[in-house]
Amino acid sequence: MRGVRRVVLVGAAAVLIGVAGVVVAGAAAQGAPPAAAGQAPPMAETVFKNVQVLKGIPVDEFMDTMGMFAAATTKDCTGCHAPEVLTASRDAFAKETPMIQRARQMVVMMNTINRTYFRGERRVTCYTCHSATSNPQRVPNLSIQYGTPPGDNPDTMDFVAIPEDANRVDQIFGKYVQAIGGAQRWAAAASFAASGTYAGWDTSRSEVPVDFFGKAPNQLTTVVHRREGNNTWVFDGGNFWYAGVDAAVPNFTMTYTGGNLAGARIDAMVMNNPTLLQKAFSRWQVSENVIDDKPVLVLQGTNQGQPPVNLFFDESGLLVRLIRWSDTAVGPVPTQFDFSDYREVGGVRRPFHWVKAWTNNQVVFVLKDVRTNAPIEASRFARPAPIALK
Repeated sequence: MRGVRRVVLVGAAAVLIGVAGVVVAGAAAQGAPPAAAGQAPPMAETVFKNVQVLKGIPVDEFMDTMGMFAAATTKDCTGCHAPEVLTASRDAFAKETPMIQRARQMVVMMNTINRTYFRGERRVTCYTCHSATSNPQRVPNLSIQYGTPPGDNPDTMDFVAIPEDANRVDQIFGKYVQAIGGAQRWAAAASFAASGTYAGWDTSRSEVPVDFFGKAPNQLTTVVHRREGNNTWVFDGGNFWYAGVDAAVPNFTMTYTGGNLAGARIDAMVMNNPTLLQKAFSRWQVSENVIDDKPVLVLQGTNQGQPPVNLFFDESGLLVRLIRWSDTAVGPVPTQFDFSDYREVGGVRRPFHWVKAWTNNQVVFVLKDVRTNAPIEASRFARPAPIALK
């Protein structure tokens, strides 16, 4: 089991206070709607201790930046922070270590390279050199050089489109809409409530109950019932919040911004009415790929100033994978959903099993019960109050 999978940025390890960066334009500059009406989200340096150069970015982007560090180096929290962070108070994350000091130096170096040679664009990231290794390699690997060259990878943001397939977008979406029940039936599904199980690294892979509450077109609340207390994510159609036992600091409700906020809108659309996906993006490109040795068609949707989204459709027309991105102070990080076990409920088909993976966790959702057009109180989509540990 590799380190990047072994330790996730959740629980007490979620704080990750004091790792370095520089003052940069945060993900909020991506063109997504504001994080909260009339209220700016708190910056990392106002919430965490000993943040020296990762200043001027929202808390959610700060946490995603920690995820990039973990993914790029395969280190867990104690790979950079003092060992006592796993047992001591959260203040232990602010303690200086040689690795934290080196991280600060390397982020400054990376940003200098991008500013000097790439007009400030984040073309060089932590992953550019580390590529899931603690120490970047400097000796050529001949088995790679003379082996089978890797093909174009439409999983990435640098999408390689097939120009002659550009006119297939309507056909691909049309087949998808029919495969999940048709636009008319989805339009009649004004709300849903569902229950099932959730298993992630934050639950030691053990299954715990989860509830979903959705209201068309794009309101969605997810409540994970952990033994220590609930974790709650709420998207009210314009704002996205998180409150739970994994909060970055005690009694804290996190406001998501930038790519995370744009991603929440996509997630809510997929759960409430995925027939609206095509109109959610101004431009679509087509490519091809393979998942589990089976061919898939890939559509990439883009909007000006926002991260793209990649949709993967199997031969039956069903959506089997979705990848979206969020920007961080050290480069973009992906979030991937793999969908399966489509079932019809209330005239529409939705996946009953999906895996969500991102740099901070990997979780499995399994639906057990879904109720279409269930009555849902408006309070389900209110900003969640901070949750204290039991």
